[in-house]
Amino acid sequence: MNRVTASASERLLQCPGHARLPWVRSESEAAAEGTRLHALMEREEWDAEPQTYAARMAWVEWLTESGYSPTQVLVEQPVAIDTATRRGRLFSNTGHRDYSTATREEIPGTIDLLAVIEGGSRMASLVVLDWKFGREPVHADSAQLRTLAAAAMLAPEYAHIEWALCIIVQAPPGCDEANISVLGYGRDQLVAHVEMLGDALNEVSEGAVNLRRGEACKYCPAETSCPAQLASLSALVAPSGPGPITPERAGAIWLELRQAKKRLEAIEDACKALAAELPEGLPLPGGKRLVATTRSRTTIDAKALEAVARQHGATGDEIAACARTTTYSTTQEIK
Repeated sequence: MNRVTASASERLLQCPGHARLPWVRSESEAAAEGTRLHALMEREEWDAEPQTYAARMAWVEWLTESGYSPTQVLVEQPVAIDTATRRGRLFSNTGHRDYSTATREEIPGTIDLLAVIEGGSRMASLVVLDWKFGREPVHADSAQLRTLAAAAMLAPEYAHIEWALCIIVQAPPGCDEANISVLGYGRDQLVAHVEMLGDALNEVSEGAVNLRRGEACKYCPAETSCPAQLASLSALVAPSGPGPITPERAGAIWLELRQAKKRLEAIEDACKALAAELPEGLPLPGGKRLVATTRSRTTIDAKALEAVARQHGATGDEIAACARTTTYSTTQEIK
């Protein structure tokens, strides 16, 4: 069974069986950028980027407006929740997202900022804050935050605290201000969440592979090997097709096609990577082989060429006469 972390809580609850499928992990450019910005927040280099500055200011302004005073502030704090014993714990940070010390019964994760706050309308509360720097909206009701909050609140260090505030501070690229989302949970609510996680893990440990498609499939590492996803893809490309494309059905088919393209691209990339690793390439039916090759292509920098042309006396009209306009039709999704 694959290691399930707090960030995969939503996926575990939706589809426990994915933990038993082969996983292919990859990091997108957006994920790498998020890791870089998180590192800046950890080092308190808030002024380094507009996004980190906006995120920090949103947090400070929220504290000021709420009248809270944070204490016992921890950053990049690894935690784990044992779904069998319902006990949480904090453990030492031995490396970036290093969960090697977590047991098989534990779901580990890292809290970007963990603190105790006092003041305002409530008694002492636990703050579990997550910095987000992507464009896709994320809210404080995420299963990931509930898992992290449970791991912290059910740890001995916070046995006296009965209320947790889950906070998402989201500063997408190009933003002037960050958005902040806050949701509170009592100890009983977090225990109930851990029980649901435990039921899902038990289902997996007993050998069940129940696959359920849903929103959490979007970034699933088992996507390329998932029978449920492949069945959906097979239905689309079957000789009989997806069925009548009526106006009522067209929108759903469009979304299925988008997901299918991503799955096909991921499968194609995996095949290409394997072909590059094998000395003689990837054997194909019919005696052919798929091999990795290196090619180069030369392009002309239009702006640089225009500058050279002007240096040699070309007029604006002469340069404009060299331009070619191509008209094409496309589609785009709008709100």
